[in-house]
Amino acid sequence: MSLEVPPPSDAEVAMARFVAEQLVPDGRPEIEEFLNRDETLSLDVLTAVDAPSPGFTSVSTLSLHRYPNLVGATDVRIELVTVLEGVERHLATGLLVASAFAAVGEAWPLSPGTVLPGIVADLLGGRAPHLLFTAPGNFAHLSRYPLEPELDVHWLQAVPVHESERAFLTERGLDALEELLVGAEFYDVDRPPVV
Repeated sequence: MSLEVPPPSDAEVAMARFVAEQLVPDGRPEIEEFLNRDETLSLDVLTAVDAPSPGFTSVSTLSLHRYPNLVGATDVRIELVTVLEGVERHLATGLLVASAFAAVGEAWPLSPGTVLPGIVADLLGGRAPHLLFTAPGNFAHLSRYPLEPELDVHWLQAVPVHESERAFLTERGLDALEELLVGAEFYDVDRPPVV
């Protein structure tokens, strides 16, 4: 029995257009719907190849906000975005989809500083095995989007990180790690570690 997914609201369609303008202002991204293995969860995802420049793939979820994301006692509705270099389109999209389904299916709250261990290694290989969620540094306009009068959507940028960087995050905090990542090619899963 497959999941019956409601069509996007007018507000969600407007949000998707806004996201597309942020990721690829002059191009035409693709939007696809994904179902998890048992077809109980649905996710719309926007993918833009050669964005922001040739060789890069930018991906954003569009309907993750429909699922609760309890951070402490607060339900913070989120979407995910990533930019990866040299990664095939379907793999870049698959990484974000798998991350979103893992978070929703396991009721794993996502907030700045959350790390999904090993997911990059499992799906893409590369030297940076984990996925860190942080503020959307590449897409400042995606920090908060007023979807409805009582509902803001916040984006988290997914960044591949090394084990040494994950340990540094635990010891020194997100701000210290983000300072080290400034200027690093954090969109490259084969980059050297910054610590």
